[in-house]
Amino acid sequence: MRRPLPVVGDLLAFQSDRLRFVTSAHRDQGDVARFRLGPFPVWQLAHPDHVRSVLVTDAAAFRKGMVLQRARVVLGDGLLTAEGDVHRHHRDLVQPAFHSRRIAGYASVMIDRAVAVSSSWPAREPLDVHAATVRMTLETAGTTLLGASVDVGAVEGALADLLSAYKLAFLPFSEKLQGLPVGPLRRLQRGRKRLHGLVDSVVAERTSSGHDGGDLLSALVPGPDRGGRLSPEELRDEATTLLLAGHETTANTLAFALHLLAAHPSVQTSVQDEVDAVGVPGPSDADRLPLCRAVVSEALRLYPPSWMMGRQALSEYPVGGHVIQPGDLVVLPQWVVHHDPRWWPQPFSFDPGRWLDGGGATGRERPRWAFFPFGAGLRRCIGEGFAWTEAVLGLAAIVARWRLRPVPGWPLRLDPLITLRPRGGLWLIPEPR
Repeated sequence: MRRPLPVVGDLLAFQSDRLRFVTSAHRDQGDVARFRLGPFPVWQLAHPDHVRSVLVTDAAAFRKGMVLQRARVVLGDGLLTAEGDVHRHHRDLVQPAFHSRRIAGYASVMIDRAVAVSSSWPAREPLDVHAATVRMTLETAGTTLLGASVDVGAVEGALADLLSAYKLAFLPFSEKLQGLPVGPLRRLQRGRKRLHGLVDSVVAERTSSGHDGGDLLSALVPGPDRGGRLSPEELRDEATTLLLAGHETTANTLAFALHLLAAHPSVQTSVQDEVDAVGVPGPSDADRLPLCRAVVSEALRLYPPSWMMGRQALSEYPVGGHVIQPGDLVVLPQWVVHHDPRWWPQPFSFDPGRWLDGGGATGRERPRWAFFPFGAGLRRCIGEGFAWTEAVLGLAAIVARWRLRPVPGWPLRLDPLITLRPRGGLWLIPEPR
């Protein structure tokens, strides 16, 4: 086992290959592993029982982890970053917009965007499908959550600027460095300014017009029959959070699902047969596409967009014969748990059958929290149903029109930042069916 370096600890090794680092920590130390990232002692807990304990049964003993604490400079007190009473209040306001009936109403927009974007693809030419799925999901999020069209290029540029500062989260005194106009810090400031400017214009227009478009933002803006729901700063925080979280992870999942189908032609054929039997996918068809959902499930397992969740201990917490101290960081790595052969035979193989008809004996014996792409407990992703519906219907809309195949010599490379993304895009060749 490597010896931590002075000051930075294991940070350099972690930053050089994050997925390999967390996998090696589990291999060398087991379900309870210890290392240090900069000044922070870190405990990696990689058993489903730990996931349940930290996120569900003992959630009050922890707060958000360091990355999301640092993200408050951009997201403020949005749902991803808020704590305690602020989080509960905001979640109560936002929850009705994600009711199953509302999601069904959003489904037509999801399908329209998937069809519109994919219909413009150049046939038989390499295409970055990740860029395409980002456009799909961002346009959907803008329409259904904010009730406005958004500048896709501006949002993606701002997001790239924000992600560039991810490596700073674990540096000593990083919260005091964020105002310095150098390197990635300059990009962080630029990304925040661009994103806030875009969101502020949408919020200002809605506040002044009082128009209720049936979207989430309309429900949060003060009105004559609603009183002051949120302050202008809180509206910005929630709108920014929903715009980013409402498209990024679903775009990644959908791109990875298309990659898996291209790499497994026989499964792609079966998916196309299922979609053809349903016909042109409609808003109510998500439940009639079990194989599409199984493919999305495998994409979420193999390439979890949230590849590692972080928390910070608020008090002493015993685990596996050890005691986590107040202030220590705790990480729950989906990447490790989702590829653990104890729960997933042949864990790196693509097998949608795991999710059909109960997944066989192994599926029935698998612990509940061996799969947690959307987190767990009271802070489980509020948009989970939205994401499932968009990913399944988007996948169906694309395979109804196209057959995808890999681009020779262009392998998939992963970029585990705040979310797990394809590095340098995800390139496939679409062929008309």
